[in-house]
Amino acid sequence: MSFRKESKSTLNDGKISTLIKWIFQNNGSVLFPERVVNSVYFDNKNLNMYFESVEGVLPRKKIRLRLYKSEDYLKNFLNDTNLEFKISSVEGRYKISKKNNLKDLKKIQYGINDKDYGLCRPVLNVTYLRTYYKIKGIRLTIDRKINYKKIKFFKILPYAIQDKLNVVELKYSSNKLDNKILDLFPFQFNRFSKYCRGIEFTQKKHCDENI
Repeated sequence: MSFRKESKSTLNDGKISTLIKWIFQNNGSVLFPERVVNSVYFDNKNLNMYFESVEGVLPRKKIRLRLYKSEDYLKNFLNDTNLEFKISSVEGRYKISKKNNLKDLKKIQYGINDKDYGLCRPVLNVTYLRTYYKIKGIRLTIDRKINYKKIKFFKILPYAIQDKLNVVELKYSSNKLDNKILDLFPFQFNRFSKYCRGIEFTQKKHCDENI
């Protein structure tokens, strides 16, 4: 099992150009071409995964389907992608990816029986544009144009809410990089969860920051 650490920072549009300039001034480079990331998140009827994430409970889990293209139909997510379990623990984070088969698809259409959370159904669709960089052995991604859509009765609703914030994530595996990153990065780090923001905007009708 390979753990990794993540540090996040939220930036408005005006600071993105400053960040990109800083990346190249520090000998950073583009790691992969820009692409759309499209995810469907699951939770139980009490939204326990949401509340545990808000409270910072460890260990905790997120369950999702993920595509790297635009898609508005839940059925196509089931056919075209893997089921992912993202685990956050004291040691860091790791991801388990499971290839769907025909038997799994029939089950997922009606929810997933998880050993920790019980019956979990799709509740949120999140899409964004991700750019990938590498700088001093660290993977840095910038997520822009983050959109949230509610899922109701196993359908992705057409109305999207766009977040005004952009998210920068620095991902690495060595504890030795902790202080290096803190000293190197020109912006302040903070907590940010696309899943939590999406639930707050689409279901709970509130968020820490207004759009």
